Amino acid sequence: MKLKISLVLISLSAAFSAFETSKHSSPIQQQQQQQQGFVIDTIARDLVVPWQIVFLPDGTMLFTEREGRLRIYRDGKLAPKPAIVFQNVPLNNKSGLLGMCVHPDFPKNNFIYLAHNYAQGNAMKLRVMRYQFKNDSLTDPKTIFENIPANRNHTGCRLIFGPDKKLYVSTGDADQPAMSQDLKAYNGKILRVNDDGTVPPDNPFVKTDSARKEIWSYGHRNPQGLAFQPGTNDLYSSEHGPTGGDEINRIRKGMNYGWPVIHHQESKEGMVSPLVQYTPSVGPSEAMFYRGEKFPDLTGKLLVACLRGESILVLSPEKDSITSQQIFLKKQYGRIRSLVTGPDGNIYFSTSQIDPAEGKGGPPFDMILRMRPVGGNLRLESVTTTTPQIAVRKPTTENLIQQLCGSCHGNDLNGTARAKGLIGNNLTYGRDGGAIIKNISNGIPEKGMPAWKGAISDDDIDKIAQFIVSRRIVVGK
Repeated sequence: MKLKISLVLISLSAAFSAFETSKHSSPIQQQQQQQQGFVIDTIARDLVVPWQIVFLPDGTMLFTEREGRLRIYRDGKLAPKPAIVFQNVPLNNKSGLLGMCVHPDFPKNNFIYLAHNYAQGNAMKLRVMRYQFKNDSLTDPKTIFENIPANRNHTGCRLIFGPDKKLYVSTGDADQPAMSQDLKAYNGKILRVNDDGTVPPDNPFVKTDSARKEIWSYGHRNPQGLAFQPGTNDLYSSEHGPTGGDEINRIRKGMNYGWPVIHHQESKEGMVSPLVQYTPSVGPSEAMFYRGEKFPDLTGKLLVACLRGESILVLSPEKDSITSQQIFLKKQYGRIRSLVTGPDGNIYFSTSQIDPAEGKGGPPFDMILRMRPVGGNLRLESVTTTTPQIAVRKPTTENLIQQLCGSCHGNDLNGTARAKGLIGNNLTYGRDGGAIIKNISNGIPEKGMPAWKGAISDDDIDKIAQFIVSRRIVVGK
């Protein structure tokens, strides 16, 4: 499929500004916000990565904390006792208790859906569970999904019910890029099931013996946002790219979204290119269509929380294009993960600072914040973009080293606080060329190293290995 539009966002990344520690914003900050048409209130603080916020029909707020707690906020107060505490969830980088959603018939059945990581031997997995929420506790657990491959970085996982009352679940590639193209694997997919975990008969691969029947779309890397557009019922997703190349996609039944065969602005017959891509990365997390009345300027807009971009994007999607882009809260509250419309029409969002290695965690740690209107229309900042060419120049070996290895091992491969260096005698998992090629190809999932076979060519893998070997020899002399 031809690329409809591809945009490169001028970098949103900047030094993190200090958190506001009072209940509301500081007087100076509040004055600046009022000039922009809103103020920010602090709803809860001293949290540990509130990954997902949802509201119950009676206005009660529930949110997950990645350490394994489901918290309750009601009548302006955070309940001291969690509804449930999951024990022994793996807490490696980005894993733990993650996505959550509420059944559309909650007043009748009290169903809550939660996703969390768990250990299975040396492997990390993802499980989706259904509970009943009664008396501020979770009861009657039922497994909807389990044994979904996961890892410390690329787990997904957003849960959402569609207008069809089917449950949609996004999964990451679990640092095994090639598996996103494998219809026998759950990696790198958007899944669709009935509310009890059974497979709907109209799923695209339900009659394909060599495919998982739950798959709705595939070829994804790490989709963390799912949102249905009011009126059209079209499903949109936000997705993390490999080195930049973050994506906004319109999801269609049975389609292949290309990873790792294509990414960024690339295109290939039979694969869907993104509506828009962002390089440098903005780290898109939860996406939502604003459904309230408090901010009429946002009606019909797709809002996307940004982690690395430290902001909220405001997009105008029309089928296979994004017609305008704006931004607010840029660099004001750090990394933003969950983003929802409250029953009062205000916008609620959570910070995500305790995120190794990108986060800058510190007092008051993470917060849930409320954005409410004041002083007239909302003033948004336009996003400055350029349109790149479709053709992509083949990167040099040095470019590949920086793109694939530099974020962990440093651009000079001398090591960082996150990972050891790859020169001299620092290699732990094999020092000859064959062992290095194997590690690059298959990854070391338990250490958070992706498997790059299928994402880059065998020739490029060989060149990277030769480069690392040559650096070792030079340093060894």
